[in-house]
Amino acid sequence: MSEPAENLYAAPEATAPPKPRGKTLVDNRILRFVFFGLMYLAQGIPWGFLAGGYRVFLIDRGLSNEALGTVMGIAYLPWSFKVFLGPLLDRYRGGRFGRRRPFILLAEILMGLPLLALAAADPSRLGVINVLLFVHNSFAALQDVASDGLAVDILPANETGRANSIMWAAKIIGVSIGAGGAKLAKHIGWEATFIAMALPVWVIMLVPLLVRERPRSESTELAPEGKRLNLKELLRTLRFWPGLGGFVIGFCAPAGFALVGTFTTRLYRKDLGLSEEALWALSSFDAPAGVVGSLVGGALADRFGKRSIMAVSMLLIGIVMATFGAHPELWPRFGFLVAYQTAHQFAYCMYSAAALGFFMTISNPALGATHFTAYMAMTNLCYSFTAWYGGWMADRMGYSRAIFIAALVQVVAIPLLLLCNPKKAEAYFRGEKDTQAATPV
Repeated sequence: MSEPAENLYAAPEATAPPKPRGKTLVDNRILRFVFFGLMYLAQGIPWGFLAGGYRVFLIDRGLSNEALGTVMGIAYLPWSFKVFLGPLLDRYRGGRFGRRRPFILLAEILMGLPLLALAAADPSRLGVINVLLFVHNSFAALQDVASDGLAVDILPANETGRANSIMWAAKIIGVSIGAGGAKLAKHIGWEATFIAMALPVWVIMLVPLLVRERPRSESTELAPEGKRLNLKELLRTLRFWPGLGGFVIGFCAPAGFALVGTFTTRLYRKDLGLSEEALWALSSFDAPAGVVGSLVGGALADRFGKRSIMAVSMLLIGIVMATFGAHPELWPRFGFLVAYQTAHQFAYCMYSAAALGFFMTISNPALGATHFTAYMAMTNLCYSFTAWYGGWMADRMGYSRAIFIAALVQVVAIPLLLLCNPKKAEAYFRGEKDTQAATPV
């Protein structure tokens, strides 16, 4: 087995004696958790608005499920291009402002501008809408790549489960806040609502502006010594077949719930006739269910293994969707919708927290943002593909049949988890000595 390349940006070993609590990310665990939580909150608020509140805006103007799927598919597409952003970011050595912070700051400055442009855009001109959504999500994807690269750089192995659960919980809170955009727009108008969704991103931007990645002396030492993207190491990574299985998992594992996500809002708004207040009340259950699911998923993944919790979560998602699809006569009952949303969100976030840890574990740390981002790009490519196809299924097959197909797809994908063993990936990328105290997989 070829020797893993040294990662000069790697976090300290989990077994190393703890450093005194400092004021930088590398030497303050609480600060790390807060920092990464806020980065994901900054992603969640505008995305929740675009996927929830703004979707209501388009539905009320007559868009079909298929048209909505096209819009959301284009919005997801930049997240698939993260695979190209990772190598670009890994080419940067770092400097006085750190290795990842400059990209986070740039992305968050530019994320808000397309939201302001959407406020003035004519919703009947879908071409303009698609361009603005594409631009916004391009910068959001850049922020995500830089944040994830920073997490891979500085998170010790024994913190990934907790950190991922906090990150995902924060994103769910942000999504829930953004999803209330339709209710907010009813009171202050859509133009002001777009501004209200851009402002939190710029406020959160102050955090990476003020918080350093590493102490000044350490940052100065790393800047000239840090390795750029190692092409030899990249080829070595691509020759590792279990790691390639991770790309199949990344594309197929989310397919079931991604298909349903395309048309759920239109079902609630157009077919069931839910008001803005009812939609907001329904989405308000997502935040606590998602936070609990994320925290439970991260904790259980650390204890029982990330693949095991992913499999359990995927099975639970499939059961919840199949149950919902089997009882369309109960859909008009708000309590039934609350039960479905809560159970689905809990299982989805439980899966997501475990999956983030899984893909971080099987990523080569010597490639920094590149490898992990490639896995996430496959997941987002799945979302882009299923956004259109989910809308197409709902329009042509009906909601119940489309939900049953999605539930079946979700469960059938579970055996694909056997394609990649995280222990083998850790041994290959980090060396045998680093995996002796590894958590279950």
